[in-house]
Amino acid sequence: MSNYTDHPITYYVYGADGYNTPRDGQFALRDHGYAMIGVGSWVRTAFPTITVPARTSTVVPISIAIPANASPGDHVGGVSGMDTAVESVQQQGNVQVGIKRVVAARLYVHVDGPAVGGLTVTQLKVTGSASFPAYVSDSDGTVTATVTNSGNLLESPKAHLRATGIFGTLIDRTVQLPQILPGQSIDFSQAWKNMPPFEIGTLHLDVTDDTASPPVTSSEALSLTLIPWLTLLVAALVVLALLVGLLFWRRRRNPPPVRPRVRRERPQRHERPETTKAAAP
Repeated sequence: MSNYTDHPITYYVYGADGYNTPRDGQFALRDHGYAMIGVGSWVRTAFPTITVPARTSTVVPISIAIPANASPGDHVGGVSGMDTAVESVQQQGNVQVGIKRVVAARLYVHVDGPAVGGLTVTQLKVTGSASFPAYVSDSDGTVTATVTNSGNLLESPKAHLRATGIFGTLIDRTVQLPQILPGQSIDFSQAWKNMPPFEIGTLHLDVTDDTASPPVTSSEALSLTLIPWLTLLVAALVVLALLVGLLFWRRRRNPPPVRPRVRRERPQRHERPETTKAAAP
């Protein structure tokens, strides 16, 4: 352990479990005080703390005690040294925020037994919608999925993203993914520039580790249906408004003929003249 500053530094020395960060899948080590259940719990350090003088280096002895019930396969962790001092303390409202520096070295342990490689792709989906109005401006989307190392060996896979539709190939891209630790998952995310506003097809994601023997692969497919609903709705409303306007215009231009009203008079009742009978003489 080295100290390049002009003052002594005291470090906490501890074993730490390795993991893949959720956001970008990069390798990281658990912080001091975390309950270690893997390699971090197997590491035994000679001293819980050590002070390194200014501009000097110190060798810290460690030992590894693998438990009898350890599962076979690859186990990844590290040995970390965290500065006990807090730097750059700043007041943010009612909270004080400081920085603790940590130096670490990775530690790879392989336990003999059945070696099983495995990758699993889940939750493949496309987010994003067509721009408005469609076909006038470009729209962007995102393809996301979860890639899990379902085996007990380290995997360094590549992801092949491919989308086809009625207008041909939409995406054909291969990217290198971070190394995935056994039992860990990473979030796969790829931007889809100039996503077509209308398309019907299929989206495929193939994740393969060719460095494994035998190669490990996993695939997932998704039916792709892209429809510019907002543009279609606005277009339908415009067409409806034009039809209604045309109907009113035609009625104003050609009003229906006015039928003459015929006045019906009630028939007059004729009164009979009264006849007076003459009296008999």
